[in-house]
Amino acid sequence: MPRHRGGGHAWNNLVTACPACNRRKGGRTLIEARMTLLHSPTEPPASASYLFGRYIYDKEEWAQFIEGW
Repeated sequence: MPRHRGGGHAWNNLVTACPACNRRKGGRTLIEARMTLLHSPTEPPASASYLFGRYIYDKEEWAQFIEGW
């Protein structure tokens, strides 16, 4: 359910899409837009790169200590 129509701000109500698909869906539900999800929405794993990646963007010397960076 789109947030502007009462949908929650949670991982199970959040998906990403390419710009063209995002425009096609607009503020409608998937059923209204006649679209389907390729994958069920899930919360991303709390990896070190996910948690701290944005803070070490300019600090390449730290990359060796962060798995998946």
